Amino acid sequence: MKRLTPMLLIALLAVSCGPEQMPEPLPLEQAEQWEGYGTQTVVLFFAEGGLEPVWREELRVIELAEDPSDRIAAALEALLRGPERGLGRAFPQGVALAHVFLEERQGLLTLDFEPAGVQLLTRAGSLEERIALESLQICLRVNFPSVRRLRILVGGETVETLGGHLNIARPLPVSAARE
Repeated sequence: MKRLTPMLLIALLAVSCGPEQMPEPLPLEQAEQWEGYGTQTVVLFFAEGGLEPVWREELRVIELAEDPSDRIAAALEALLRGPERGLGRAFPQGVALAHVFLEERQGLLTLDFEPAGVQLLTRAGSLEERIALESLQICLRVNFPSVRRLRILVGGETVETLGGHLNIARPLPVSAARE
């Protein structure tokens, strides 16, 4: 049996119902929660420069998903892939997320990175590690304001640092990042 598309279903209802019987449309916020229902534009941040990097914005379109964790994961995976316009990378190529978990009530987002990719950050300096963390914080603050804190795991375990320079053993405030 073929599935009816939402527009075809609405047209059929309009024909079969009188004008006074036409169903009310769903509120926009409810419609946006449907999995596969449209897209969302996110702003990613990439740094250029030295000790005081200049943050450059790049827009990306991601698929909407019912679960907010999936939307966040899609945005952060785009950030990890790097810029499309030649700006500085936020993370070395090969860094990947294993899991993304959002505790909405606490505003706590947990990112679990693949251990093999994180080893690439241990070869980087403190500036590169700071840029990586700040790009995550800025991206989350701008696109997902309900996320207030960021916990980072590697291989499912709490770690002291991503690259050997900055302490991430406790959740980081998302609002602390500079733009």
